[in-house]
Amino acid sequence: MILLPVLAALTGLAAGRWTRGLVVRHSVAEGEPLRRDCPHCGVPLSAARCPGCSGRIGPPPLAVELVTALALALLALRAAWTARSGAVPAGPLPEVVTAVELAAYGWLAVVAVALVFVDAAVHRLPDRLTLAAYLGTAGLLTATALLGGRFDDLLGAGLGGLALAAFYLVLFLVNPAGMGLGDVKLAAALGTALGWLGWDALVAGAFLGFLAGGLYGVALMILRRAGRKSEIPFGPFMVVGAFAAILAGL
Repeated sequence: MILLPVLAALTGLAAGRWTRGLVVRHSVAEGEPLRRDCPHCGVPLSAARCPGCSGRIGPPPLAVELVTALALALLALRAAWTARSGAVPAGPLPEVVTAVELAAYGWLAVVAVALVFVDAAVHRLPDRLTLAAYLGTAGLLTATALLGGRFDDLLGAGLGGLALAAFYLVLFLVNPAGMGLGDVKLAAALGTALGWLGWDALVAGAFLGFLAGGLYGVALMILRRAGRKSEIPFGPFMVVGAFAAILAGL
């Protein structure tokens, strides 16, 4: 039971280096080209610190790597606990079905970490990353359904993605200043992952995201670090709420 989470954490540390690159390249203002050179001296980017001027690039060293490792380790720990409880997926290859399903949520976790850091830095969720999150998650869950005959779950995933994206689209149309189209696109990926687990998980994930975002906003106002009209990136709270529900539902 311990080996799988440890291996997942090590995989997360390695994947985190790739994720850090995504964060640095995409942490630019809307309409600007991807960042490929050090903003301080122009040397090509390759690490957390510029090899030319030693200036820090992007998030603090190991921040992205450790968050990615933690996310994958928690998913693996939850999957190992479920397996230990005796829950066996349907299909002729249950171990393969479980592995592919876990890979779907692992992929979503890796890309979602990048989205969280980018949104926190520049208040935007790039289309390339939200599309990658959706296509990777939907593709791997489709493979899981084909291997395990879980077509009802696949239908739930498709409807969940549509439902959550539609909900966020309504919020965007009602109040464009408080919600962005990037949130709508991220909702499609998160809704797909949550819908696979059922409507209870979908509702819980959405609710927890709003709860986390609301509590954070209230805390900022109490500390006088923000006002009622201050903008805060909502993507990180969407991800936190969704993964809390995923960990409870896997």
